[in-house]
Amino acid sequence: MVAIERELTQLLPHLWRYQSQLSCPHHPAVSYIWLSQNSIILIDPVSDLKPSTLPVGSRVSDILVTHLQDEHVVGVHHYPEARFHVPLGDEYLCDGIGAYRRKLTAWPAPWDWETRGNFQGHIAGAPNERPMARPRPPDALLIPGTKSCGVDVVATPGHGKSAVSLLAEIDGKLVAFSGDLVYDGGRLWNWFDSEWDYGLQTGHHALANSANRLRSCNPDLLCPAHGPTVTYPDRALAGLSERLTEILQSSAAPATTASINFPELDSAPGFREITPHLHQYRDGNCNALLSDTGAALLVDDGLCYWHEVGDRKAHHDRVISELKHALNISRVEIVIPTHYHGDHTENIPDIVETDAAKVLCLDLIAMAVEQGEKLGLACPLSWYGANYDTVDIDRLVSARTVITWREYELEIFHLGGQTYHHLGIDVVVDGLRTLFVGDATANNSAVGDPVICYNDAEPYQRGWAFSLQRMQERNPDLLVCGHGSAIKDPAKHISVRIDYWEKVRSLYESISARDNLRAFFDPFAGH
Repeated sequence: MVAIERELTQLLPHLWRYQSQLSCPHHPAVSYIWLSQNSIILIDPVSDLKPSTLPVGSRVSDILVTHLQDEHVVGVHHYPEARFHVPLGDEYLCDGIGAYRRKLTAWPAPWDWETRGNFQGHIAGAPNERPMARPRPPDALLIPGTKSCGVDVVATPGHGKSAVSLLAEIDGKLVAFSGDLVYDGGRLWNWFDSEWDYGLQTGHHALANSANRLRSCNPDLLCPAHGPTVTYPDRALAGLSERLTEILQSSAAPATTASINFPELDSAPGFREITPHLHQYRDGNCNALLSDTGAALLVDDGLCYWHEVGDRKAHHDRVISELKHALNISRVEIVIPTHYHGDHTENIPDIVETDAAKVLCLDLIAMAVEQGEKLGLACPLSWYGANYDTVDIDRLVSARTVITWREYELEIFHLGGQTYHHLGIDVVVDGLRTLFVGDATANNSAVGDPVICYNDAEPYQRGWAFSLQRMQERNPDLLVCGHGSAIKDPAKHISVRIDYWEKVRSLYESISARDNLRAFFDPFAGH
């Protein structure tokens, strides 16, 4: 190999590698320059790959893109005469940001949770792709199983739903331009670009399959869109597949079937009694803390009644009316959302309207509760197509604030977990130290929950492991969780899950090409 410049390296007599000199997010990225039959073909052109940078003076005839992310394609605008080839299925990402934003639709009927994330252009309302900021329509499509510009197009989805690898014979070598499928050493540039859906990990399974598929092609050289050239393709692709499989199997442990670990005791219609002064809605997110004065405080109010929007408020009003009648509640005075997700906040405006309840929230997560879609987060209230797009907060408190409500003292603290934008509540109820922990854990969840990146939930500083440590520090007698789950004597539950996250830390560190896991998991870091 002959170095031309610091950013430009000759790999083969007719092939050069160009590394961007940008320091913004998703960089440095890598492009390739192939001198083919007296014309130049560019692969994945970055923004600073300009004509003056090219090592040879021939005309750029074609530009091929392995996967459509703006940082890997924006350089196309320097070559208006070149034919622009993109993978079949990525065409809509060429239409610009305005057109892309129109893809961000609300959760459609029949509101099926098995498809809750895998939508074109977003995961549960969070944009999870990077379209071309400046549109340019493609001239041709790269269709798997065909040839284009002398290269074989191989489907290798994972880091993109339509991603391909391009195989070409160059100077006696079978070269695979592999996009972000693999980083040198069998690692990944990031985890979040493979997050197609909400916790089902379809993209990561596809990535493992794609590694095996490209491996079966027996390339001599891998040219990825990030990192160094891979000179041992078989070893790298096998290593990636093995690491992915181990991680995915570790987070696929079967869940228990019971939502609580103690005997059921019926309460109001649809509710169970956790303790005499604490009652939980079984099929959604609503926990009622009762005062001896007849007043009530709700932790979360989202009944998960996935029917036509016009029926949701009537259903909520009926459920709360029956709760109040059965338990002699005069009025709901306060409601505290544990986190911003719409299935925990949808009915809060209803209880505000009927009972003039006041909404209290931790200042650290208030922006997400009120306008989660502006932060690019998955599952904001606006995505649920509800009667309301936002929750208005009446009182903000800082972390570790203790508030007095009736005979109770409640400490509001930052919890993290399924999302960083999550609070916890520490209060003694009927002699039990009780933590309200929303979706930070559940009795019927598997030991290893998938990391959901678009919740802003890097596990060790913001997500699952972080929240479990916060719970363990408080040594609770009772966890009141979301979605009708509760755990008495939870010390073992917490300890087992902490041990799991420590065990898999080394797996994630071994597969990450980044110097810290926050950059690996967090699509918002550095933006």
